[in-house]
Amino acid sequence: MFYMNTFWFTKASELVARYDKTNHAEEAMIRITRLRRSICPEIRDKDMQQSLPAWIFVPIHGNNHWSLAIIWIHNDVAMLDHLDSFLGTHDPEAIFHILRTVLCLTMPIDPALVQTGIMNVE
Repeated sequence: MFYMNTFWFTKASELVARYDKTNHAEEAMIRITRLRRSICPEIRDKDMQQSLPAWIFVPIHGNNHWSLAIIWIHNDVAMLDHLDSFLGTHDPEAIFHILRTVLCLTMPIDPALVQTGIMNVE
């Protein structure tokens, strides 16, 4: 299990936005790779990526409200869940885009195999 700090998602958002702009894509790609490696050093090795199911918990803060994204990785498949007690505050599709981009750029994960889910927590 891996836990991100509260600033990780904000930094990932900035880097993905920069990556989406073609004139900064290469620089952002390098920084995204460093960002992912800084929180998951144990899953750098391809052999470990194939054998290690990983849970990654990502706290998200925005508009004075917290939610939680959970990433589950096993083999080449990733499942992204967004838990939110106040639906409509955070855009889950934007969150999934950011997480999917970070995962697919830094790990051998096919974007077509990334599954998403939204959970309303009351």
